[in-house]
This record gives sequence, structure tokens and C-alpha cells, in this order.
Amino acid sequence: MSESSRPAKECAVLFADLVGSTQLYQRVGDSSAFALVDRSIRAMRIAVETKRGRVVKHTGDGLMAVFHDADSAADATLAIHQTIKDLPATGPDQQRLAVRIGFHFGTVVASGTDVFGDTVNFAARLAELASPGKAITSAETARRLGPEWRSALHKLPARVVRGLSKPVELCELMCEAIGELTIVQSGHFLLETEPELRLYLDSTSLVLNSGRPSARIGRDPAADLVVGDTQSSRRHAEIELRGDKFVLIDRSSNGTFVQIEGEREFLLSREEVVLRGRGQFALGRSCSSSPQVVNFVCI
Repeated sequence: MSESSRPAKECAVLFADLVGSTQLYQRVGDSSAFALVDRSIRAMRIAVETKRGRVVKHTGDGLMAVFHDADSAADATLAIHQTIKDLPATGPDQQRLAVRIGFHFGTVVASGTDVFGDTVNFAARLAELASPGKAITSAETARRLGPEWRSALHKLPARVVRGLSKPVELCELMCEAIGELTIVQSGHFLLETEPELRLYLDSTSLVLNSGRPSARIGRDPAADLVVGDTQSSRRHAEIELRGDKFVLIDRSSNGTFVQIEGEREFLLSREEVVLRGRGQFALGRSCSSSPQVVNFVCI
């Protein structure tokens, strides 16, 4: 069956990703860490199913699920956060995992037990933007939620999300507003290790963290990283720390080419992307042909 002839339907798509599993393996060892990660994913699956959802698949240290309506996805969001918070801590330091969630209601294309389409891609990107212990949804989806959710939603500034040409309105689901204690407030949360981004350009290096949470990149001599290539704009791009993630924002006319290690290079054009792992980016032209490439490492 061709993609155009596959059945389309509307549903809420939810992505839930565990945060801190890499640090957990390093601190408590493979056996203990795997046991907690596996227990966490199984607990998330149960939370989804008790809220009338269906787990479509596992996504690394997380899962993707679908629901018939937005309210059920929001119910599952709270259930997932609660069940992860209630799991026993691991190791002598009593360390915990947290989870970040993104969900969006829209049209999907069904193929067997899986679903595809823009709604799925958008929900995955919302999960990337969410802070640990919280969730992000679209304002469009928020308007579908029942009135009991209104006080738990916090409107965020409109922003451009990778893959979309226009800024979109987003909302954050404030778990603590309806009786939840978010894991982000826990004294033993794994992300007590401060997120750090290291940037390397020629002989220059720059470290971003909570003490220095942003950087400007471009041809402007006043930029934090000065790229002299003629394809670079004066104020070409910015990087800023949001929660525990570093976001690269393109503000140029020629775009920013990004290559995350192990993935294909893509063009960022008046958009933004969460940097993860390690990789490189170039201003105005492909990394393979640019005379000045910025390398990055997320710690």
C-alpha cells in the first residue's frame, strides 16, 4: 500500500524520554543502572496503558505512545512523572532518573501498529525541548484539553521548531500545579551535574554552562565566536541554555549546516535545534566545504 493510500486518523502522540541514564551507568554500574532503566520504562508503559493509551514502540531510553484524545495524553503525562518519582532511588547517593515529555494532537498515517507523519515528528521535537519532570505541548493541543487543565498550563514564547518555517505557540504542563512534586526539585536528581557545552573554532574554545548560558556566533567582531567566512552573517546564530539543553538558533539568510555525530547533515534556516552528543556546524555552507567549522561536545 502506498503512503498516500494508507488510512489517516487523528490522535495524540506522546514521547517520553528518560533523562540521566548515561550518568547513572557511570555512577552505579551497568547492572544497577540497567535494572532502574528497565524498571522505569516498564512503569511508564503501565502508566500509559492505565490512561487508555497504547505504546507504539520504545525509543532508546523512552517510549512513544498514542491516545484517542488530548486529555488522556495529559493524564498519562502526570501518571508517568508520578510513577518515575515514586520508584526507589539507586546507589549510595540515592540517585534518580527523570523523564521529559512532549505530546501533540493531530493527523497521523497508520501502518500496521506504527504511526507516521508531521504530528509524530512534532511531538518528538517537543519532548526534546521539555525540561526534566515536565512536559511541553502545542497551544493547539492545549486548546483541546478540558477546563481542569487550564491552571496547569504555562504559555511559552512562540519559537521556531526545526522542520517548521513559522514560530509556533507552545505550552508547558506544570506538574506541580496539580499536586505533583517535579523530579527537577529533588535533591538527588542526576542533573545536579551541570550541563556543559564545549565549542571549538580554529584555535579558540568556549565553554557554556549556567554561569555563561549563551553565545553569539557570526562575522561581527563582537561575537563570542567570530567566523570570517563571507557566507556568514554578522549575527548569524546563537546558542542558549534552556533547562538542561543547549539550543542552536539560526538567524541568518544563508542558514546553518548542522551535523550531529552519526546522523546526516541538515540545514537549519531561521529554525532552532537541540544540540546533543557531539558534532559540528558551519555558517552559510556545508561543513564539508566550509573553511571554518565549529565543533561541539555536550557534557
